[in-house]
Amino acid sequence: MQDEPLQGTREHKRSQTFRRIHEAAVELTLRDGLAAATVNEIAERAGVSRRTFFNYYPAKEDAVLGMREPQIPPRALREFLDPAPENTPAPENDDDAGPGKKRFNAALKLTVTTMAFNGVRAHRDATQELLVTALSEQLAERTASPRAADSARALILLAGAVLRFAYSDDPDILDDPDPAAISAAMTTFRDALKELV
Repeated sequence: MQDEPLQGTREHKRSQTFRRIHEAAVELTLRDGLAAATVNEIAERAGVSRRTFFNYYPAKEDAVLGMREPQIPPRALREFLDPAPENTPAPENDDDAGPGKKRFNAALKLTVTTMAFNGVRAHRDATQELLVTALSEQLAERTASPRAADSARALILLAGAVLRFAYSDDPDILDDPDPAAISAAMTTFRDALKELV
């Protein structure tokens, strides 16, 4: 798809703008206090217009907290729904990964990408529900399985559990996803699930 690099660039720029506004709001609030920090000053320090500020945050308090509505990056959703072989690599040391394992890896990648895109610490649960709803709807349209919604929910919740497990070892993983740490967490979960079967 020709629009993917452009879309990826847009997603990156949007994420950077969210971050700049948030950082400016925090700096000004720490320096001047919440009451004295104005939207105009925050916007100016972030290098955006007042109008742009409100396209990203509904109020200065939200900017200080970094609170925004979670979104699924369109490219990440497309890659999950229509995976190319290179987008769903087999787990390390598992050359014969079946469709279930590949689907889980794709769900994990989608979860990590979405959480990193949103800068999601405070929005973890809201992001998870956004993913569950979007995937349930998409999979219900694509498959005749009456359990598609349950399957999507289980995959996202399991991917979230793996991510939280990796996060407990490396809190920076939400800001800078580390494939090796995520792979190690997946291996731990895979081993634990094998013991249940």
